[in-house]
Amino acid sequence: MPQATSDKPITLSETDLDVLHALSLKVYRFLTCRQLAMLYFPSEETCGKRMDELREVGLVACLFIPTTDGERQAPVYTLTQPGARELARLTGLSPLGLASARKPSYLFLEHSLRISDFMCSLEAAVRSSRARLLAWKSEREFRPGRRRAFRVPHPFEYGQKIPVIPDGLFSLAIDGRVEHFVLEADRGTMSLFAMKKKMLGYIQLYRRGLHKSFFGVPHFRVLLVTTTPFRRDKLRGVLRDISYCPNMFLFALWWDIHPRKVLGSIWLKCRDQVRHSLLE
Repeated sequence: MPQATSDKPITLSETDLDVLHALSLKVYRFLTCRQLAMLYFPSEETCGKRMDELREVGLVACLFIPTTDGERQAPVYTLTQPGARELARLTGLSPLGLASARKPSYLFLEHSLRISDFMCSLEAAVRSSRARLLAWKSEREFRPGRRRAFRVPHPFEYGQKIPVIPDGLFSLAIDGRVEHFVLEADRGTMSLFAMKKKMLGYIQLYRRGLHKSFFGVPHFRVLLVTTTPFRRDKLRGVLRDISYCPNMFLFALWWDIHPRKVLGSIWLKCRDQVRHSLLE
């Protein structure tokens, strides 16, 4: 097996390379052992031991999010610059754009972990379902960099435009058809007014047919995952007040996002109490 370039040589397995790639900017960037164990390890304990070994040789870095009681949460792992060079050397990938030396803010890190929670759960869930995950575009691919964000005209305020930056876009092949989903990972910190504006942005994108060029898909639905039943029902009420495209949005709670349930009947539309599955 190939040896990593380090003061402490380490033999890297195919699983190790998959983990390093998952921790790169090209995929998830930030993952905990709970999330990594969904995809690559038999247990969180096994994951922790291997991640400690990869950290000791400098291939991954470990971050912590502070809590109000002073206790540290579970470590969060990300790819280092040496890890990016080693991953590129062993896989043939370009080392450019694999790792960042910038330390993220805690708010950004928490939001990124929410998105990772969803996508790791989804990726693990499809392995034992009739669906296949065809594609995944992260938030970074929709952020404009130095360009202005993609904007759509506000339906009620003349001259105003709404930026559209989804947290992710993925496609599922289900029984011969392909369904496309936009992810909105809500941490409960944004006002209902701001969330209404976000919903209006997706509605305008669809009504004007702009999703075909912006997302590159013929149709889509928005999955809005939030914190509590109270918050979820408030958001559903906001959508009912808009009265356009009510079936475009599906709502769920973060505590239901794990491999056993994410594809199942945990999703509510804005106007009914019937729980829907993503496989319908």
